[in-house]
Amino acid sequence: MGLSWGKWIAVLCLLQLCGGCMLFNSHQTGASIPSHEQQFANALQFLRQGNEQGARELLEQVVVAPGLPGVTDDALFRLAILRLRDGGEKGGQESYSLLARLAKEYPDSIWTHQSAALATCLLSTQKLFEKQRESRTLRELNLHLNRENKELRLNMEKLKKLDLELDQKNRR
Repeated sequence: MGLSWGKWIAVLCLLQLCGGCMLFNSHQTGASIPSHEQQFANALQFLRQGNEQGARELLEQVVVAPGLPGVTDDALFRLAILRLRDGGEKGGQESYSLLARLAKEYPDSIWTHQSAALATCLLSTQKLFEKQRESRTLRELNLHLNRENKELRLNMEKLKKLDLELDQKNRR
């Protein structure tokens, strides 16, 4: 053997020391990143269990934290899907906002490509809601104008009667 027992022990101690440093560093330097990954993993577990509210809360924490490709983009997509359950215009707007953020911040993500059709659909839905609001406003305005028009016609009829009465009095 080329190495004596003392040298082997020194090499083993050195390896042990380096391994301990690497273990220590891995816990300190990545403290924030694994927590986002852990929150995301817990959110997925909640989804598997049917706990959408718990998953939503964790996903919201993930998407407000500093971005982490492969985690944040997935969380944005899944949160957008969960927000659709809110229904109505608000749920659609929130989902679309999340998908727009996904496309802006993670253009090469698979989730961006997967969500493109959904984002287009949500944008169309938002435009429909806007048109419905406009239509409702126009109906209310039309109703108001019809009332005013009716009132004006009644006033005109009263004025005609008064004019006829005055004309009859003047002829006498």
